[in-house]
Amino acid sequence: MSKVDRAKTLLRDEFFIEMMDAQKDLYKNIIFGSAEDDIDSRERALIKLRAIEEFEASFQSLAQQGEIEKKRFKVF
Repeated sequence: MSKVDRAKTLLRDEFFIEMMDAQKDLYKNIIFGSAEDDIDSRERALIKLRAIEEFEASFQSLAQQGEIEKKRFKVF
């Protein structure tokens, strides 16, 4: 199985999606539920949230790589 296929499979996997959403929700709850003066906690949670979003985006980019390759060959 190619990397593209593996990325597509992961992005459709219910457990993977559920865990990613749970982690994002956890960090969002920390950000929105923290005390006004708890800046450090919010910053750490935001960094972690952004890392998860970038991780997920890298899988989405990889999954779309096949479609991008098909379109590129049509142009040339």
